[in-house]
Amino acid sequence: MKIRGSKSQILYGVQVVENTVSIKPSLPILSNILMEADEKSIGASKLRMTTTNLEITTRCMIPINIEEPGGITIPVRLFSSIIRELPEKELTIQTKENNIVIECEKSVFKVFGLPPNEFPSPPKPDEIISTSINSNILKDIIRKTRFAVSTDETRHALTGVNLTLKDNRVKMVATDGHRLAFIGEQVPTPPKEELSVIVPTKVLNEIIRIFPEEGEKVKVSIGKNYILFSLENISIMSRLVEGTFPNYEQVIPKEPRISVQANTKALLESTRRISLLTDEKSNLIKVKVEKGKLLITGSTPSAGEGKEEIDCTLTGEEIEVGFNVKYLLDILRAMDTEEVVIRLTNPASPVLLQPFSKDPKEDNYLCVVMPLRL
Repeated sequence: MKIRGSKSQILYGVQVVENTVSIKPSLPILSNILMEADEKSIGASKLRMTTTNLEITTRCMIPINIEEPGGITIPVRLFSSIIRELPEKELTIQTKENNIVIECEKSVFKVFGLPPNEFPSPPKPDEIISTSINSNILKDIIRKTRFAVSTDETRHALTGVNLTLKDNRVKMVATDGHRLAFIGEQVPTPPKEELSVIVPTKVLNEIIRIFPEEGEKVKVSIGKNYILFSLENISIMSRLVEGTFPNYEQVIPKEPRISVQANTKALLESTRRISLLTDEKSNLIKVKVEKGKLLITGSTPSAGEGKEEIDCTLTGEEIEVGFNVKYLLDILRAMDTEEVVIRLTNPASPVLLQPFSKDPKEDNYLCVVMPLRL
Protein backbone atom coordinates (compact mmCIF):
# COMPACT_ATOMS: atom_id res chain seq x y z
CA MET A 1 0.00 0.00 0.00
CA LYS A 2 1.18 3.50 -0.82
CA ILE A 3 -0.91 6.61 -0.27
CA ARG A 4 -0.44 10.37 -0.31
CA GLY A 5 -2.55 12.95 1.46
CA SER A 6 -2.57 15.97 3.72
CA LYS A 7 -2.04 15.71 7.45
CA SER A 8 -5.52 17.13 8.11
CA GLN A 9 -7.22 14.48 5.97
CA ILE A 10 -5.46 11.58 7.67
CA LEU A 11 -5.78 13.03 11.16
CA TYR A 12 -9.53 13.55 10.66
CA GLY A 13 -10.01 9.88 9.82
CA VAL A 14 -7.97 8.74 12.81
CA GLN A 15 -9.87 11.03 15.17
CA VAL A 16 -13.19 9.64 13.98
CA VAL A 17 -12.31 6.02 14.74
CA GLU A 18 -9.73 6.06 17.54
CA ASN A 19 -12.15 6.27 20.51
CA THR A 20 -13.57 2.85 19.72
CA VAL A 21 -10.28 1.23 20.75
CA SER A 22 -10.24 0.04 24.37
CA ILE A 23 -7.49 1.22 26.71
CA LYS A 24 -6.83 -2.40 27.73
CA PRO A 25 -8.01 -4.55 24.81
CA SER A 26 -8.45 -8.31 25.20
CA LEU A 27 -6.36 -8.97 22.06
CA PRO A 28 -3.28 -7.07 20.78
CA ILE A 29 -4.84 -6.62 17.33
CA LEU A 30 -7.71 -4.66 18.92
CA SER A 31 -5.23 -1.87 19.72
CA ASN A 32 -4.75 -1.37 15.98
CA ILE A 33 -6.40 0.61 13.23
CA LEU A 34 -7.06 -1.19 9.97
CA MET A 35 -6.22 0.89 6.91
CA GLU A 36 -7.26 -0.41 3.50
CA ALA A 37 -6.76 0.85 -0.04
CA ASP A 38 -8.50 -1.38 -2.59
CA GLU A 39 -7.28 -2.02 -6.12
CA LYS A 40 -10.37 -0.33 -7.47
CA SER A 41 -9.36 2.79 -5.55
CA ILE A 42 -6.09 3.55 -7.36
CA GLY A 43 -5.99 7.25 -8.16
CA ALA A 44 -7.76 10.07 -6.37
CA SER A 45 -10.09 8.02 -4.16
CA LYS A 46 -10.74 7.04 -0.54
CA LEU A 47 -8.87 5.25 2.21
CA ARG A 48 -10.94 3.09 4.58
CA MET A 49 -10.06 3.24 8.30
CA THR A 50 -11.62 0.80 10.77
CA THR A 51 -11.35 0.15 14.51
CA THR A 52 -13.25 -2.27 16.73
CA ASN A 53 -13.47 -3.48 20.32
CA LEU A 54 -15.71 -6.41 19.26
CA GLU A 55 -18.74 -4.59 20.68
CA ILE A 56 -18.51 -1.45 18.52
CA THR A 57 -16.99 -1.05 15.05
CA THR A 58 -16.31 2.40 13.63
CA ARG A 59 -15.37 3.09 10.02
CA CYS A 60 -14.37 6.25 8.18
CA MET A 61 -13.62 6.86 4.50
CA ILE A 62 -11.28 9.76 3.70
CA PRO A 63 -10.35 11.19 0.28
CA ILE A 64 -6.72 10.47 -0.53
CA ASN A 65 -4.43 9.67 -3.46
CA ILE A 66 -3.85 5.91 -3.63
CA GLU A 67 -0.75 4.91 -5.60
CA GLU A 68 -0.61 1.25 -4.59
CA PRO A 69 -3.42 -0.85 -3.11
CA GLY A 70 -3.03 -2.85 0.06
CA GLY A 71 -3.73 -2.86 3.77
CA ILE A 72 -2.07 -2.82 7.17
CA THR A 73 -2.97 -2.62 10.86
CA ILE A 74 -0.90 -0.50 13.24
CA PRO A 75 -1.31 0.73 16.84
CA VAL A 76 -3.87 3.52 16.64
CA ARG A 77 -2.59 5.54 19.63
CA LEU A 78 0.97 5.65 18.31
CA PHE A 79 -0.15 6.41 14.76
CA SER A 80 -2.42 9.18 16.00
CA SER A 81 0.35 10.74 18.11
CA ILE A 82 2.80 10.74 15.18
CA ILE A 83 0.32 12.30 12.75
CA ARG A 84 -0.62 15.01 15.27
CA GLU A 85 3.02 16.08 15.69
CA LEU A 86 3.82 16.31 11.98
CA PRO A 87 3.66 19.67 10.16
CA GLU A 88 0.69 20.65 8.00
CA LYS A 89 2.21 19.17 4.85
CA GLU A 90 1.59 16.27 2.48
CA LEU A 91 2.31 12.84 3.94
CA THR A 92 3.39 9.66 2.21
CA ILE A 93 2.45 6.40 3.91
CA GLN A 94 3.55 3.06 2.54
CA THR A 95 3.80 -0.48 3.81
CA LYS A 96 6.90 -2.65 3.77
CA GLU A 97 6.02 -6.20 4.78
CA ASN A 98 4.12 -5.77 8.06
CA ASN A 99 5.57 -2.35 8.83
CA ILE A 100 4.45 1.11 7.83
CA VAL A 101 6.69 4.04 6.85
CA ILE A 102 5.40 7.58 7.34
CA GLU A 103 7.24 10.38 5.54
CA CYS A 104 6.66 14.12 5.80
CA GLU A 105 9.31 16.52 4.49
CA LYS A 106 12.46 15.42 6.36
CA SER A 107 10.64 13.29 8.95
CA VAL A 108 10.56 9.51 8.57
CA PHE A 109 8.86 7.11 11.00
CA LYS A 110 8.76 3.34 10.84
CA VAL A 111 6.02 1.63 12.85
CA PHE A 112 5.61 -2.10 13.37
CA GLY A 113 2.22 -3.45 12.39
CA LEU A 114 0.25 -6.64 11.91
CA PRO A 115 -1.20 -8.10 8.69
CA PRO A 116 -4.77 -7.03 7.86
CA ASN A 117 -6.07 -10.61 7.73
CA GLU A 118 -5.64 -10.85 11.51
CA PHE A 119 -8.07 -7.98 12.08
CA PRO A 120 -11.55 -9.15 13.17
CA SER A 121 -14.11 -8.94 10.41
CA PRO A 122 -17.06 -6.72 11.39
CA PRO A 123 -20.37 -8.54 11.73
CA LYS A 124 -22.85 -8.35 8.88
CA PRO A 125 -26.23 -8.22 10.59
CA ASP A 126 -29.35 -9.26 8.78
CA GLU A 127 -31.26 -6.01 8.48
CA ILE A 128 -34.74 -6.29 9.95
CA ILE A 129 -35.87 -2.71 9.52
CA SER A 130 -34.32 0.65 8.71
CA THR A 131 -35.20 4.30 8.64
CA SER A 132 -33.42 7.62 8.21
CA ILE A 133 -33.18 10.74 10.33
CA ASN A 134 -31.33 14.05 10.07
CA SER A 135 -28.06 14.00 11.97
CA ASN A 136 -28.91 17.17 13.92
CA ILE A 137 -32.22 15.68 15.09
CA LEU A 138 -30.55 12.40 16.03
CA LYS A 139 -27.89 14.18 18.08
CA ASP A 140 -30.51 16.34 19.77
CA ILE A 141 -32.63 13.40 20.96
CA ILE A 142 -29.50 11.62 22.20
CA ARG A 143 -28.42 14.67 24.21
CA LYS A 144 -31.89 14.91 25.74
CA THR A 145 -31.94 11.32 26.99
CA ARG A 146 -28.46 9.92 27.59
CA PHE A 147 -27.93 11.68 30.94
CA ALA A 148 -30.63 9.49 32.52
CA VAL A 149 -28.95 6.17 31.64
CA SER A 150 -28.03 3.96 34.58
CA THR A 151 -24.38 3.24 35.40
CA ASP A 152 -25.35 0.24 37.54
CA GLU A 153 -24.11 -2.82 35.64
CA THR A 154 -26.37 -5.08 37.70
CA ARG A 155 -29.36 -3.44 35.96
CA HIS A 156 -28.10 -4.28 32.51
CA ALA A 157 -31.21 -3.29 30.57
CA LEU A 158 -30.98 0.26 31.97
CA THR A 159 -27.37 0.83 30.84
CA GLY A 160 -28.53 1.89 27.38
CA VAL A 161 -31.18 4.02 25.73
CA ASN A 162 -34.38 2.34 24.59
CA LEU A 163 -34.98 3.16 20.91
CA THR A 164 -38.37 2.38 19.38
CA LEU A 165 -39.38 2.72 15.75
CA LYS A 166 -43.10 2.77 15.19
CA ASP A 167 -45.15 4.20 12.33
CA ASN A 168 -43.28 7.36 11.32
CA ARG A 169 -41.80 8.11 14.74
CA VAL A 170 -38.58 7.33 16.56
CA LYS A 171 -38.78 7.31 20.36
CA MET A 172 -35.89 7.33 22.81
CA VAL A 173 -36.15 6.84 26.54
CA ALA A 174 -33.59 6.39 29.30
CA THR A 175 -33.99 5.80 33.02
CA ASP A 176 -31.88 4.81 36.01
CA GLY A 177 -34.82 4.21 38.32
CA HIS A 178 -34.59 7.67 39.89
CA ARG A 179 -35.20 9.81 36.80
CA LEU A 180 -36.45 9.33 33.27
CA ALA A 181 -36.09 11.20 29.97
CA PHE A 182 -38.36 10.59 26.96
CA ILE A 183 -38.49 12.14 23.50
CA GLY A 184 -40.28 11.32 20.25
CA GLU A 185 -39.55 12.69 16.78
CA GLN A 186 -40.98 12.23 13.30
CA VAL A 187 -38.83 10.37 10.75
CA PRO A 188 -39.12 10.86 6.96
CA THR A 189 -38.91 7.13 6.20
CA PRO A 190 -41.46 5.04 8.13
CA PRO A 191 -40.07 1.61 9.10
CA LYS A 192 -41.79 -1.48 7.76
CA GLU A 193 -42.64 -2.71 11.22
CA GLU A 194 -42.41 -1.73 14.89
CA LEU A 195 -39.19 -2.58 16.67
CA SER A 196 -37.78 -1.71 20.09
CA VAL A 197 -34.11 -2.18 21.06
CA ILE A 198 -31.64 -0.98 23.72
CA VAL A 199 -28.65 0.93 22.37
CA PRO A 200 -25.44 1.16 24.46
CA THR A 201 -24.61 4.65 25.70
CA LYS A 202 -21.06 4.51 24.36
CA VAL A 203 -22.16 4.31 20.73
CA LEU A 204 -24.56 7.22 21.27
CA ASN A 205 -21.73 9.26 22.80
CA GLU A 206 -19.65 8.53 19.71
CA ILE A 207 -22.46 9.72 17.45
CA ILE A 208 -22.51 13.01 19.37
CA ARG A 209 -18.74 13.30 18.93
CA ILE A 210 -18.24 12.37 15.27
CA PHE A 211 -21.49 12.97 13.38
CA PRO A 212 -22.12 16.40 11.83
CA GLU A 213 -24.61 18.74 13.45
CA GLU A 214 -26.72 19.08 10.33
CA GLY A 215 -26.96 18.59 6.60
CA GLU A 216 -26.73 14.80 6.38
CA LYS A 217 -29.22 11.97 6.60
CA VAL A 218 -28.29 9.13 8.92
CA LYS A 219 -29.50 5.68 7.95
CA VAL A 220 -30.44 3.62 10.99
CA SER A 221 -30.40 -0.12 10.30
CA ILE A 222 -31.39 -2.62 12.97
CA GLY A 223 -30.66 -6.33 12.86
CA LYS A 224 -31.16 -9.14 15.32
CA ASN A 225 -28.26 -8.23 17.62
CA TYR A 226 -26.77 -5.10 16.08
CA ILE A 227 -27.60 -1.53 15.16
CA LEU A 228 -25.84 0.45 12.43
CA PHE A 229 -25.76 4.23 12.06
CA SER A 230 -24.31 5.23 8.70
CA LEU A 231 -23.49 8.36 6.74
CA GLU A 232 -21.84 8.50 3.33
CA ASN A 233 -18.31 8.33 4.77
CA ILE A 234 -18.79 7.38 8.43
CA SER A 235 -20.48 4.38 10.00
CA ILE A 236 -20.69 3.01 13.51
CA MET A 237 -22.06 -0.42 14.33
CA SER A 238 -22.81 -1.67 17.81
CA ARG A 239 -24.01 -4.79 19.53
CA LEU A 240 -27.35 -4.16 21.24
CA VAL A 241 -27.88 -4.38 24.99
CA GLU A 242 -29.65 -7.59 25.92
CA GLY A 243 -32.63 -7.54 28.22
CA THR A 244 -36.13 -6.11 28.46
CA PHE A 245 -36.61 -2.41 29.03
CA PRO A 246 -39.14 -1.68 31.80
CA ASN A 247 -42.60 -0.27 31.15
CA TYR A 248 -41.67 3.36 31.66
CA GLU A 249 -45.12 4.78 30.82
CA GLN A 250 -46.52 3.73 34.18
CA VAL A 251 -44.20 6.12 36.07
CA ILE A 252 -45.15 9.19 34.02
CA PRO A 253 -47.67 11.27 36.03
CA LYS A 254 -50.99 11.29 34.20
CA GLU A 255 -52.96 14.07 35.93
CA PRO A 256 -50.72 16.17 38.20
CA ARG A 257 -52.71 18.75 40.19
CA ILE A 258 -50.03 21.45 40.48
CA SER A 259 -48.27 23.29 37.66
CA VAL A 260 -45.33 25.68 37.99
CA GLN A 261 -44.00 27.69 35.04
CA ALA A 262 -40.61 29.41 35.32
CA ASN A 263 -37.78 30.80 33.21
CA THR A 264 -35.48 27.91 32.33
CA LYS A 265 -32.22 29.88 32.46
CA ALA A 266 -33.08 31.59 35.75
CA LEU A 267 -34.04 28.28 37.37
CA LEU A 268 -30.91 26.55 36.05
CA GLU A 269 -28.55 29.29 37.23
CA SER A 270 -30.17 29.55 40.67
CA THR A 271 -30.11 25.77 41.12
CA ARG A 272 -26.46 25.62 40.06
CA ARG A 273 -25.49 28.26 42.64
CA ILE A 274 -27.42 26.53 45.41
CA SER A 275 -25.73 23.24 44.47
CA LEU A 276 -22.50 24.73 45.87
CA LEU A 277 -24.05 24.50 49.32
CA THR A 278 -25.61 21.07 49.30
CA ASP A 279 -24.57 17.99 51.23
CA GLU A 280 -22.36 15.75 49.07
CA LYS A 281 -24.05 12.59 50.30
CA SER A 282 -27.71 13.52 49.87
CA ASN A 283 -27.41 16.22 47.16
CA LEU A 284 -30.68 17.54 48.60
CA ILE A 285 -32.15 20.90 47.69
CA LYS A 286 -35.56 22.14 48.72
CA VAL A 287 -37.90 23.81 46.24
CA LYS A 288 -40.83 25.69 47.73
CA VAL A 289 -43.45 27.14 45.40
CA GLU A 290 -45.65 29.99 46.56
CA LYS A 291 -47.88 32.28 44.59
CA GLY A 292 -45.63 34.18 42.19
CA LYS A 293 -42.29 32.93 43.50
CA LEU A 294 -40.15 29.82 43.68
CA LEU A 295 -37.67 29.44 46.57
CA ILE A 296 -34.62 27.17 46.29
CA THR A 297 -32.61 26.37 49.43
CA GLY A 298 -29.65 24.18 50.20
CA SER A 299 -27.43 23.61 53.22
CA THR A 300 -24.51 21.58 54.45
CA PRO A 301 -23.34 21.31 58.09
CA SER A 302 -19.71 21.93 57.18
CA ALA A 303 -20.10 24.95 54.89
CA GLY A 304 -23.33 26.86 55.38
CA GLU A 305 -26.57 27.44 53.53
CA GLY A 306 -27.96 29.33 50.55
CA LYS A 307 -31.32 30.54 49.30
CA GLU A 308 -32.45 31.88 45.93
CA GLU A 309 -35.78 33.22 44.72
CA ILE A 310 -37.10 33.44 41.16
CA ASP A 311 -40.43 34.46 39.66
CA CYS A 312 -42.89 31.78 38.61
CA THR A 313 -46.51 31.17 37.71
CA LEU A 314 -48.30 28.73 40.01
CA THR A 315 -51.48 26.88 39.13
CA GLY A 316 -52.80 24.94 42.09
CA GLU A 317 -51.81 24.82 45.74
CA GLU A 318 -48.48 25.81 47.29
CA ILE A 319 -46.02 22.96 47.71
CA GLU A 320 -42.50 22.16 48.96
CA VAL A 321 -40.53 19.26 47.52
CA GLY A 322 -36.99 17.89 47.75
CA PHE A 323 -34.79 17.12 44.73
CA ASN A 324 -31.44 15.53 44.05
CA VAL A 325 -29.74 18.65 42.74
CA LYS A 326 -27.61 16.74 40.20
CA TYR A 327 -30.67 15.15 38.65
CA LEU A 328 -32.48 18.48 38.46
CA LEU A 329 -29.49 20.20 36.84
CA ASP A 330 -29.15 17.47 34.20
CA ILE A 331 -32.79 17.90 33.24
CA LEU A 332 -32.70 21.70 33.14
CA ARG A 333 -29.57 21.67 30.95
CA ALA A 334 -31.45 19.52 28.42
CA MET A 335 -34.40 21.93 28.20
CA ASP A 336 -34.01 24.24 25.19
CA THR A 337 -37.07 26.44 25.57
CA GLU A 338 -37.25 29.80 27.31
CA GLU A 339 -39.55 28.45 29.99
CA VAL A 340 -40.02 25.11 31.70
CA VAL A 341 -43.15 23.63 33.28
CA ILE A 342 -42.94 21.55 36.47
CA ARG A 343 -45.99 19.43 37.22
CA LEU A 344 -46.53 17.90 40.67
CA THR A 345 -49.14 15.94 42.59
CA ASN A 346 -47.69 15.83 46.12
CA PRO A 347 -44.23 15.94 47.77
CA ALA A 348 -43.80 12.15 47.46
CA SER A 349 -45.00 11.52 43.89
CA PRO A 350 -42.96 11.59 40.65
CA VAL A 351 -42.40 15.09 39.28
CA LEU A 352 -42.88 15.82 35.58
CA LEU A 353 -40.78 18.49 33.81
CA GLN A 354 -41.42 19.65 30.24
CA PRO A 355 -40.31 22.49 27.98
CA PHE A 356 -43.08 25.09 27.80
CA SER A 357 -44.73 25.24 24.39
CA LYS A 358 -47.92 26.95 23.27
CA ASP A 359 -48.33 24.32 20.56
CA PRO A 360 -49.38 20.90 21.98
CA LYS A 361 -47.95 19.23 18.84
CA GLU A 362 -44.47 20.26 19.94
CA ASP A 363 -44.94 18.60 23.32
CA ASN A 364 -42.66 15.69 22.48
CA TYR A 365 -40.11 15.83 25.33
CA LEU A 366 -40.54 15.13 29.01
CA CYS A 367 -38.52 14.19 32.05
CA VAL A 368 -39.60 12.57 35.29
CA VAL A 369 -37.65 12.70 38.55
CA MET A 370 -38.42 11.09 41.89
CA PRO A 371 -38.43 13.60 44.76
CA LEU A 372 -36.36 13.21 47.92
CA ARG A 373 -37.94 12.99 51.35
CA LEU A 374 -37.64 16.22 53.32
